[in-house]
Amino acid sequence: MKFKLYFIIIPFLIFFVIVSGCFSHHHNGYNSNEDFINSHEHFYGKVVKVVDGDTVYVESNGRLYKIRLLGVDTPETHKKNNPYEYFLLNGTPITNTTYLKIWGYKATDFAKKMLDGKTVIVVFDNEAPKKDKYGRYLAYIFIKNGSNYINFNEELLKYGYARVYISKFELEKEFLKIEREAKINKIGLWNWSNN
Repeated sequence: MKFKLYFIIIPFLIFFVIVSGCFSHHHNGYNSNEDFINSHEHFYGKVVKVVDGDTVYVESNGRLYKIRLLGVDTPETHKKNNPYEYFLLNGTPITNTTYLKIWGYKATDFAKKMLDGKTVIVVFDNEAPKKDKYGRYLAYIFIKNGSNYINFNEELLKYGYARVYISKFELEKEFLKIEREAKINKIGLWNWSNN
């Protein structure tokens, strides 16, 4: 009996390992962030100024680009926050605008620490417009970490510095999943209560 069981379990385990490898955390069917970058319009540049958590200036070949990070929105530091923009998992809005401003500064500090003075890859989305109504470039910013590339826009969501800015872009579903995880685990600004 034990012998027959192995003939059932072993092939099942092999099948499971192969199939689970196909569903690992990748961008919309791309095998890696590197594949994602290479299949999209992109350029290398240096971050010369961090305006706030979701806006930076990148210099490339003597040209300055104002980049608005695509698909994410960090709390405001330069103007008043809207008390009905950041919603907890249960639908409760974070109405404390002072709290939001504090997290806006934390997001700015995080962006400075991760991006200021660094060489980055600015990647344009295949579905989103290249510029917004203010003339800023809408893009993902990738940073090299060892042999990997990290999507900084995702990092803002992962560590609770930002919410997903709902618009048409390729990684929207993935971004919403990351945001949901941060909310479930009360990471960053999502660790707020009315008490």
